[in-house]
Amino acid sequence: MKRLPICSSPTVKSHLIPKAFYLAACVYLSCTASFEANAANTKKIPAEQVEFFEKEIRPVLVKRCYACHGSKKQEASLRLDSHAWMMKGSDTGAAVVPGDPQKSRLIQVIQYHDDDSQMPPEGKMPPQEIAALTRWVKMGTPWPYSEKDAKAVPGDGAYDYETLSSSHWSFQPVSKPSVPPVKNDQLALSPVDHFVLARLEEKGLSLSPPADQRKLIRRACLDLTGLPPTYAEVEAFVNDKDPQAYEKLIDRLLASPEYGERWGRHWLDVARYADTKGYVFTSERRYPYSYTYRDYVIRAFNEDLPFNQFILEQLAADQLDRKGDDRSLAALGFLTVGRRYRGNIHDITDDRIDLVSRGLLGLTASCARCHDHKFDPVPIKDYYSLYSVFVSSYEPEEKDLPLIGKPKSEKAYEKYQEERAKRQKKVDDYVHAEADKFRALARLSVGEVLQAVAEKQNLAQGDEKPQYSKEAPHRRYVDLWRAFLGKKSKDYRSVFAPWSEFAGLKKQKGDFARQSAEIIEKLSKAEAETDPNKRINRLVIHALKNNPPQSMYDVCRVYGSVFKEVEEAWLKTVADATKAKTAAPEKLDDPAAEELRQILYDSETPTASNDEVALSMFNRAQRNRIRQLEKELATLDVTSPGAPPRAMVMYDKDQPVTSFVHLRGNPGRRGDKVPRQFFRILAGEDRKPFAKGSGRLELAQAIASADNPLTARVFVNRVWMHHFGEGLVRTPSDFGVRSDPPTHPELLDYLASRFMDEGWSVKKLHKLIMLSATYKQGAQDNPEAILVDADNRLLWKHVPRRLSFEAMRDSILFVSGQLSDDRGGRSFQIDQIPTEPRRTVYSFIDRNNLPNVFRTFDFANVESSTAERPYTTVPQQALFAMNSPLLLEQSALLVKDLDLEKVAADKGIEAAITQLYHRVLARNPALEEIELGRQFLEHHRDQVKTPARMSGWEKYAQVLCTSNEFMFVD
Repeated sequence: MKRLPICSSPTVKSHLIPKAFYLAACVYLSCTASFEANAANTKKIPAEQVEFFEKEIRPVLVKRCYACHGSKKQEASLRLDSHAWMMKGSDTGAAVVPGDPQKSRLIQVIQYHDDDSQMPPEGKMPPQEIAALTRWVKMGTPWPYSEKDAKAVPGDGAYDYETLSSSHWSFQPVSKPSVPPVKNDQLALSPVDHFVLARLEEKGLSLSPPADQRKLIRRACLDLTGLPPTYAEVEAFVNDKDPQAYEKLIDRLLASPEYGERWGRHWLDVARYADTKGYVFTSERRYPYSYTYRDYVIRAFNEDLPFNQFILEQLAADQLDRKGDDRSLAALGFLTVGRRYRGNIHDITDDRIDLVSRGLLGLTASCARCHDHKFDPVPIKDYYSLYSVFVSSYEPEEKDLPLIGKPKSEKAYEKYQEERAKRQKKVDDYVHAEADKFRALARLSVGEVLQAVAEKQNLAQGDEKPQYSKEAPHRRYVDLWRAFLGKKSKDYRSVFAPWSEFAGLKKQKGDFARQSAEIIEKLSKAEAETDPNKRINRLVIHALKNNPPQSMYDVCRVYGSVFKEVEEAWLKTVADATKAKTAAPEKLDDPAAEELRQILYDSETPTASNDEVALSMFNRAQRNRIRQLEKELATLDVTSPGAPPRAMVMYDKDQPVTSFVHLRGNPGRRGDKVPRQFFRILAGEDRKPFAKGSGRLELAQAIASADNPLTARVFVNRVWMHHFGEGLVRTPSDFGVRSDPPTHPELLDYLASRFMDEGWSVKKLHKLIMLSATYKQGAQDNPEAILVDADNRLLWKHVPRRLSFEAMRDSILFVSGQLSDDRGGRSFQIDQIPTEPRRTVYSFIDRNNLPNVFRTFDFANVESSTAERPYTTVPQQALFAMNSPLLLEQSALLVKDLDLEKVAADKGIEAAITQLYHRVLARNPALEEIELGRQFLEHHRDQVKTPARMSGWEKYAQVLCTSNEFMFVD
């Protein structure tokens, strides 16, 4: 019996560089070429020299030399951005003499030996950089590019778009190649086989014999649904003599709801789906409605939503005609379920640009955040064109997200509404109470805010300073008073006419005390005026006369004392009425005092600001308390079964943003302004800026266009990869200049063109691939083929693959008889016992604390778009198979479901073993396997099941569920 290997030689493919590290090292790493990617161009250069150049030399050249001796500018006709140009030298001769630093002009000028020419001119390089360049010249100036590469790869900020667009395969229009003729055309079952056979026959090879029917149905079922076939299904398929039996099987699998759960998970990897926001300080870290995006994706695959429409909805569903069905709004989760980067809008936007460019186009556009892409035709201006698109949209508050359905239980919904109203009331009550405190304090401290206004408007003379009781009033509150004094004060001319007069003194130099006396005398004459346009408030002018101001700040304090006296008088009047249990008066008896009171209580004045305005001026402690209360609301949305589903949408801002380039990625350093538009390499020289709102819809249309050479190629390559283990292009998220070229370029274009011609139907694409002899061939080795193509890049056999974690867990639940058909809705915690028997795609994905079982079995990197998961074989996987609570629990449930002990007692141990094989491996056991099973059970015969110990049958079931035959698909 086969056993799961504890360890073997793995093929390790690392995750993407974490974003924080990427940003910190952006300039350095993007200026260096990947050593592995350059392997084909550096065979004659020792690996250690290549590494030395990339780490020690190229960064120095970029930093110190390219500004004056790069592709844009060549002082003294010297260019140092390629080995050929460097060897050509300058007006004064060769720049370097490989192997001889003393004769190399480059080394002489950086050492400042020559008084006439010292480079760089702004100052001598650090000693370690000079030493590195000297050592490099002594090595012979190894440069890990061929001349062909040097011409094809853009230099520092310079792009030869014409060369790239005419030479690199992925930027060419998708062709419609004719099906090539082959010698053994009787082997070909579909057009796919002609392209594969044509390459094989060039090497004297052919396809492997087809897999047997049992392996084929298991392969098809696991590929399309992530679940194994039952024994009855296998027997029916093997014995079905209908020539169309296999095609009918494919149709049945594609029509099953399990298909969307399987292939939706593949897309969720691309969409970097998770149920949490990452580190977000004190707010609720879980997304209440992320599951609606997951359910949308599964439904889209099940309904065979055309892939181009799938793209449109994920980028701009809010701008499409939804025909009364708002469920598609959940598609915008594609953009909104990413990490929140502590609220940093620049990092959030970069994440979305990376998602769209790599996830949909196979372009690493995020590399252009700080500078022009060093390899691909994505200048920094194109990056910030997309940046403008995404910052021109906003996400509404979670409570304002649109409803897209109803909860399953009306009773639970009513309970949710009741509880949410209570929690919302706690938030509202707290805000209102604190706003009342703010208003009460504001009415007693008018003088302080007027001092702040005077300070901000430079109304004081000399070195005068305001005097605050504690701290200066909030900036927003000061601005409200400035606006009020500039406009609204006309309604209260009698009160603020003195203020205007004193404020006018800022343009005059002289004795403030003398000038203020003149103003007071002038205004005193207007005190008794009957004309309201000329009258001055009695209380204000008397206060100024009794306390002649010596500065503008004294004027502010006089106003403050007057308003404070009026407020205190009003509060006493109200308190007296309350004590006497009589109705509170409507106004003060003194008309002058009432005029001041009206200012304090008028809803249009700063001292009577509404709750929303007051909220914007709360201090940190108050804001933290509100966050805590709002977190309770969000937690209810996350946990309540009655919370209705909402879509995590984005909407266009009223005024779209036209951003500036952030020089070196720094938002504080503005470069040129750039319009919202698509990549020039794809849209062409005559591209038009986006004109509709943010431009998200136009961006989506450009990506989903049949004229775009990347979108269809990228997607069909990924579908091929999930069926065969490797894509025709083995860099599924990088189709740029440094990508791995396709092994079968004509086949890739044939699939892409047919995919688009057939309405972007993913299910039709599956059938085209799976009906081919290439897909149906067996996995047996061919010594002759191994000598010619050991990596199977020509597809001469089918390569066995280990089940993904989701397929493995679901298969275990399936054979134990526990797998639930409960679909959609909120996520469940996967690491709890007893096990939640729902499919793994519905499990909770925590960005900050991804369960170890996910990491053990190569789960996708939820930090960024992941088209291809890593593949590792490590001891933890075998330990999981032996000790996992899931395996122990499900093995016991499997034995119980089959009642194997009773079957063995009634029909014999052979019948029980056969029944277990039917359930787990969907086949009959061989005689040798029956004998091994008998010996195994005999060895464990005396082991009686206890809470701490498994029975013999349970151990036997666990062995079968962890065998290679179960864990791998041939």
